[in-house]
Amino acid sequence: MDADESSERLEQLFRQTFRRVMAYCLRRTGDAAAHDAVAEVYAVAWRRRRHLPEDGEEAVLWLLGIARRVLANQARSQRRWSRLLLRVAEQPDSPGPRHPEHDAGDELMAALEQGSAADRELLRLAYWDDLSRQEIASVLGISVGAVDTRLHRARQRLKERLAAPSSDPHATKEKDHAER
Repeated sequence: MDADESSERLEQLFRQTFRRVMAYCLRRTGDAAAHDAVAEVYAVAWRRRRHLPEDGEEAVLWLLGIARRVLANQARSQRRWSRLLLRVAEQPDSPGPRHPEHDAGDELMAALEQGSAADRELLRLAYWDDLSRQEIASVLGISVGAVDTRLHRARQRLKERLAAPSSDPHATKEKDHAER
């Protein structure tokens, strides 16, 4: 496939997948950050258009994998920025910016937030994005067996948090990390 064909194919893929990629990003971050992330996803896809999978569904999963990494980079950048502001202002450490999930006040969201970032991402891919085990494996770059194991463990930890909520969310995260 030459450069013109891959460019045309990416433009077509953009028209077909924009809403799905935007929804994926909106479920994980705020409105402005989601728009920035989607722009970055398609910029990365443009630069790597020669690596665009031939299969349409594989191409969508390829884009979601890019979106996942872009959002992770945004979150790291935001955390660094917050730490810098705290040091400059010489204030004690405070929690980072709140996500819309916190505002829901829902017990499930609170239990989900108490889990590890890996558990949250896996559960979101499975239940919010309604991806199959194979699709999750493709997005995360792991085997289907690893998806099964991690998903089972993430559901168990979430179930435990819902049954007996912890008073210290940091202790739960540390326990989740230690159980891996």
